[in-house]
Amino acid sequence: TLLQAAGSAIGAHVECPKCRHQTTVPKTRFAPRTRIGNFEITRFIGAGGMGEVYAARQLTLEREVALKILPTEFAAKPGVSDRFLKEVRLAARLEHPHIVAAFDAGEDDGLLFMAMSLVRGESLGDRLKNGAMPERDALRLIRPLVAALEYAWTHGQIVHRDIKPANILLDEEGKARLADMGLSKSLEEQEALTMSGMVMGTPNYMSPE
Repeated sequence: TLLQAAGSAIGAHVECPKCRHQTTVPKTRFAPRTRIGNFEITRFIGAGGMGEVYAARQLTLEREVALKILPTEFAAKPGVSDRFLKEVRLAARLEHPHIVAAFDAGEDDGLLFMAMSLVRGESLGDRLKNGAMPERDALRLIRPLVAALEYAWTHGQIVHRDIKPANILLDEEGKARLADMGLSKSLEEQEALTMSGMVMGTPNYMSPE
């Protein structure tokens, strides 16, 4: 029997309407030409703790973007969708050469997604797999990123909360850009994507406090 399930049901237990047998909807990557909202996936880029990233084509504007799809268990929590969209709108206000631009966000069949500018290159995490960077090169990268964080704070009181090599993207010219501003928190908003008391970030890169 062929069962159809919404995207939000990935990983959940569902019941066959005919035989009443319980089964788990498997987690699979989205194939090329899959449409999510106004975007058509072209290829898989990578995955992290906050979802999978695909290269996709924005159908209305005919441009290539990076499409992040959040984990279904994250999107299924009550109220998360509204808070997520609110925070992406905050991130979309930021226009800085060293911040990955947020273009769009939405929900499609229970899937939360965020569209960003596509950076052609690699992450700093991938670069560091080849060994430590020379001090001069590291300083050349860090200085504009610090300026980007300062800009995010002064133009929206937004803090990133998950600074790590995997969230720093290096384009083909070696310019660093800060990604995942959609997971940030604005202190101007009374409601935030994360709840009070939750720990956000990657332990190996978090400050002790």
